[in-house]
Amino acid sequence: MILKSEKTVLAVALILLAVLTYWTIFSSSRLPGGDMSDTVSQGYPFFSYTESRLSLGELPLWNPYIFCGVPFYESFSSPVFYPLRGLPMVLFGSEITIRFLFPIHLVLAGFFAWLFLKSTGVSRWGSLTGAFAYASGAWANTLFYAGHGSKIICWAWLPLLLWAVFKWAKSSDSRYIAIGAVAIGMQGLASHPQMILYSAGCAFALALFITKKTNLKSVSVNLSGLAAILLLGGALAAVQLYPGYQFSKHTSRGEDLSLETASSYSLAPEETLTMVFPGMFGLRHGFNDSMVNGVPVYFGRLGLRLSSEFMGVAFFTLGLIGLISGKNRKIRLALMTLAITGAVVSWGGYTPVFALLYKIIPVFRKLRAPHMAAFVTTSSMALASGMGFDALFAGGLNSRKLKKVMIVLAGASGLFLILMLAAEPISRALQASWWAKNGITDPSPFGAIIARRASLLSKDFLRVFTVTGLLAAMVFMLRKGKGSKWLFAISILAVSSVELIPFNRDFQVYLPSTTIESMFPDTPLLREMAGEGRVFPGGNELVPLGIRSVYGYHAAKPSATDRLMALVRTSSPWVLRQTAMTAFASTEGAASWEQIRPILAEGIPGYPADPMPRAFIPRSVVAGSIDDGFNAIQNGIDPQIRSFVTDTPSVYDGVVGNAEILVDLPELVRVRTLTSGAGYLVLADSWYPNWEVTVDGNSATIYRANGWMRGVEIPGGEHAVEFTYSNRNVVLGGIISGLAVLLILILLTFSTKKRKRLNA
Repeated sequence: MILKSEKTVLAVALILLAVLTYWTIFSSSRLPGGDMSDTVSQGYPFFSYTESRLSLGELPLWNPYIFCGVPFYESFSSPVFYPLRGLPMVLFGSEITIRFLFPIHLVLAGFFAWLFLKSTGVSRWGSLTGAFAYASGAWANTLFYAGHGSKIICWAWLPLLLWAVFKWAKSSDSRYIAIGAVAIGMQGLASHPQMILYSAGCAFALALFITKKTNLKSVSVNLSGLAAILLLGGALAAVQLYPGYQFSKHTSRGEDLSLETASSYSLAPEETLTMVFPGMFGLRHGFNDSMVNGVPVYFGRLGLRLSSEFMGVAFFTLGLIGLISGKNRKIRLALMTLAITGAVVSWGGYTPVFALLYKIIPVFRKLRAPHMAAFVTTSSMALASGMGFDALFAGGLNSRKLKKVMIVLAGASGLFLILMLAAEPISRALQASWWAKNGITDPSPFGAIIARRASLLSKDFLRVFTVTGLLAAMVFMLRKGKGSKWLFAISILAVSSVELIPFNRDFQVYLPSTTIESMFPDTPLLREMAGEGRVFPGGNELVPLGIRSVYGYHAAKPSATDRLMALVRTSSPWVLRQTAMTAFASTEGAASWEQIRPILAEGIPGYPADPMPRAFIPRSVVAGSIDDGFNAIQNGIDPQIRSFVTDTPSVYDGVVGNAEILVDLPELVRVRTLTSGAGYLVLADSWYPNWEVTVDGNSATIYRANGWMRGVEIPGGEHAVEFTYSNRNVVLGGIISGLAVLLILILLTFSTKKRKRLNA
């Protein structure tokens, strides 16, 4: 019988869950995405660019197509060394990789959660329940719309990290150091540092709670093991983390954020209730049905809500019971601490606690969007639900306590039946402050939006009424000696599937397109207009077409780029020209430089007749700070006439010459220069310290020109200048990662041989 094989039941349940949750992926070839989806606005262009470079055997270190050029791989934009992202991309293409990333990690997350729960003594059916709760939770699965694959990857590997920490504490076996390092390493390669830090915090809390004895030696063993896991895991991911760390030094994110910025996108404390009542404050943001007559359905305080903390009433109830009455006291207390801590951190600026954390823990000065910490709460509750199942249905509670639980569940069911009937006035009361905040004194004209919100809340109350009633009935059956553990477990999984699968699928939006190429049709005319220059504003949609843009969409940019873009947003004609703009594009169409110049030049005496080329010889070069360079751009000083070069050893005046780009590749730009005398070549591409330059094959110094451009001193006459992007950070990170892989293999081999000797 299939039920006799525990692993078979687990595998069937998780695969079935993945297929049902992501049915559209398995039944069609449409690509996921929506109007506000990062998958569409950033993911697809970046995946396309990465795939095109990998097909040439190249690692995409630099993206020349947005923001006048930005670091690409180092800015965590191309995490190709994460095996379940890079390998499928090489073998099957970007479309398959993007579509199947979520269902694959749903299965992985469930398996790792089961592994952790089994190791802590949770029963067969309790472990299955907890694994299912972890895998089906809305926090990760509703991220599908936003396309935040790196978050779901980190979430999926968290239980394996916890399992390794727990097993190390019990056995001091080196293989668990290796396995824990793999878990952290996979998170690092997935490229979401904030999730890694939260995961490390979870592991730290667990290590403290599961000491064998309350003495310093036991604590030190656990923490030293965790330290080894984190260090080795960080080393495993060094090929991604080390270049990323070097990149962070040149971004605003490498500096301490203000408290206001660090606490931005906090989860309002009352919205933690969405773990059970997902529609209490209106549902989601950015979907077709999120607006009624121009009014947003969501009226909470988060502002941009692309995911949900909903975990199902059944699993939430079991999680609470597990935290209160779970058999393994140490694990129960650890999960309870994590659940509370995750909630408090997610509330961010809404409580004084976050300000205290900001002051005393340096890492909180580097992070923003604290609402992401809610996954610590939902994950802890999901794992605790396995312990809760055992407490109810596997002999954890005696008959007297079961009776109390049954009465509480039945009472809750009756209460929410009453609340369901009063959903509309409750909804009105909840959103009263929202109306006031928006200056609406009489909400009566908004009957449709009130009805929509009341309907969502009514469904929430109906769900709680139904599920708590069913759980009360199951406890009643148990007390009467009817039913069995497997029947109760399968019933809970079925109820929770009805709760969660349709809800999670509501957050799935798909495009009619089935290939990235069909999403970004070629535009030969725009390509011709742009030439060697750039389109303004342009954006990520032009990346797959190989057309350079002044602007784009990317959260991680060097500080110099951020500053340039701030100037660009002023829309000064001089600033636009000095980005080597040669074409203008909008939703209405595109215009060449000849067409837009009269508009730009209107009322500006002496405005140049031609666009500024990307490579040019300035007539004069003067020494100036970075600020001087940006100020010159803002004030309309033509860099072709006068360029400000930071730290230049020489100044020049009266130089005449020209520059021609011969080779124009992402990490290689070769320019031929011909000048009347010594001077400077300026390349109007973004300056970044990883760029190096040679003149006639001889190494030269690259300078920062006009605040953001690249400059190099050249002799008079004809010369060949070559700009190349250094891969030294990736190479060093790769060496460290390779050594970490070797050490992990040694630890696994040593552990295996040791166990064989002990068993001999």
